[in-house]
Amino acid sequence: MHLNTLAGRGYSDLTQYPVFPWILADYDSASLDLSDPMCFRKFDKPMGCQTPEGEEEFRKRYESWDDPEVPKFHYGSHYSSAGIVLYYLIRLPPFSAENQKLQGGHFDHADRLFNSIRETWLSASGKGNTSDVKELIPEFFYMPEFLENRFNLDFGEKQSGEKVGNVFLPPWARGSVREFIRKHREALESDYVSENLHHWIDLIFGYKQRGKAAEKAVNVFYHYTYEGNVDVDAVTDPAMKASILAQINHFGQTPKQLFQKPHAKRRTDRKIPMHPLKHSTHLVPRETRKCSSSINQIITFHDKLLVAASNCFLKPRGYRKYIRWGFPDRSLRFMSYDQDKLLSTHENLHEGNQIECAGVSHDGRIVVTGADDGLVSVWRVSKDGPRGSRRLRLEKSLCAHTAKVTCLRVSQPYMMIASGSDDCTVIIWDLSSYNFVRQLPEFPVPVSAIYINDLSGEIITAAGTLLAVWSINGDCLAVVNTSQSPSDLIVSVTGSTFSDWLETTWYVTGHQSGSLRVWQMVHCTDPVGAEIKASSNRTGWINLVPEYKLLLHKELECHKQPVTALHLTADLKQLLSGDSGGRLISWTVPDQILKASLKSALIAQNLKHHHVEARIRI
Repeated sequence: MHLNTLAGRGYSDLTQYPVFPWILADYDSASLDLSDPMCFRKFDKPMGCQTPEGEEEFRKRYESWDDPEVPKFHYGSHYSSAGIVLYYLIRLPPFSAENQKLQGGHFDHADRLFNSIRETWLSASGKGNTSDVKELIPEFFYMPEFLENRFNLDFGEKQSGEKVGNVFLPPWARGSVREFIRKHREALESDYVSENLHHWIDLIFGYKQRGKAAEKAVNVFYHYTYEGNVDVDAVTDPAMKASILAQINHFGQTPKQLFQKPHAKRRTDRKIPMHPLKHSTHLVPRETRKCSSSINQIITFHDKLLVAASNCFLKPRGYRKYIRWGFPDRSLRFMSYDQDKLLSTHENLHEGNQIECAGVSHDGRIVVTGADDGLVSVWRVSKDGPRGSRRLRLEKSLCAHTAKVTCLRVSQPYMMIASGSDDCTVIIWDLSSYNFVRQLPEFPVPVSAIYINDLSGEIITAAGTLLAVWSINGDCLAVVNTSQSPSDLIVSVTGSTFSDWLETTWYVTGHQSGSLRVWQMVHCTDPVGAEIKASSNRTGWINLVPEYKLLLHKELECHKQPVTALHLTADLKQLLSGDSGGRLISWTVPDQILKASLKSALIAQNLKHHHVEARIRI
């Protein structure tokens, strides 16, 4: 994506939309073997040359071209254009409406719409269609929703009588758009792609984009698609100028050339840190601190370990300050962390109602408070005057909850606020517009904790003993009843995604009993599993059918009081937990376990490379 940005391509211009490569060539197998080179497209060749027949056809076109007015080219169409973007995103507003505009007010014929990933690959890779050489767009690697007809748009019927709806997925996706995105992203991050992607960069952004190198690589497009090849302002004929602009806008533009020399190959010997939750059966507890009051928040910043007490929240970015609430005068106060000195007091923020919870944006400029009257208020922090007095300016009061706000989280990467309440609801708000986005299905009991994964956008909620994972668009991905004892409530929750493409999403719940439970979210081949059915029946909750399940990996016991705070360090070396009695526990994996695991991983990686080399020789 960084290369697209440097080349001037972005989401705001359909004619200069980011271009991503086709990665895979296998859309028929039941499972993907990412150690097999035959599973991937040919990265050193354009889409039109993925087959020998296609390459030969385009070479002949180039060599036989004889027009003094138009320079030679291999491809009259392009791999990236506004039409291609709208073709892929036809199921998502506002792209669906733009698609209709492009087709004169209605959708194109159903047989020509984006309906199957396999068929689209076959068409674009030169299997019988020399006018189609399109590459992919970024959404293929992070947005499952664009593959589903969620808005029930009427795309008509194909000549076979088949109605066009959701996009047909390859068998290895197991019928799940999320699994398709995850595995597609896993393929993008695989060793084989890392070792070969530089060839594709040479074609799209590099030295094979123009000149003799492009000619040799069968990578020459119509001359209007290249930056600087035509001076539109110098064209005096209005009809000719309109024709040129239409060609540029509708039929594709080649990105700005970034490199004049071959791009370096990416290193594949990247050391991935061992995930402590993966080895949670070996986690060893050690008390690192004893505080005088309940621990509400744990932060590791550089080499410092910081904790916040009940009714306190550490303020990013430097974490040198924290906010505090719960005073008899209903005020919110800014305090210095090191000296515990009062910096400013802000009264009457909720018109006499008590603040119950608060959160701060990652840049420290926005403070969000939740009160006992159900109101969520968004405040902008600023400093005025020569002495730099701190002010809180009300941006907006968010009204939807009907009871006390019990918890909230702010995610600046996804620009959203999630708030939970005693009214058994979780509401998602837009952090940029401060508008209501959606309410999650009502919970059977009050909501006690919320966590937002800033990498994946997943929202994790806890209500009573019920743990649920939601997509950013409100789909229930997984739900589990964490305890047989109704009194063993979830008090705190955190999560970590080892990567956003591997099936290694982990969550930790802290309970009223003092226990910690480590959960792994895995895809459920039978989404209506017995465990999920039992969980729904026990809680009396709505009849959800998630496609993932949460498996209990390990129960950790060390605390004697409710676990009120959880934190997984950024270096993935330790899990930290704090309780209402002020005990701070560090959970780490012994070095000998990590070394043994690393050794096993290296052996497996070496075996995989040997298999790949053997296949290539064959």
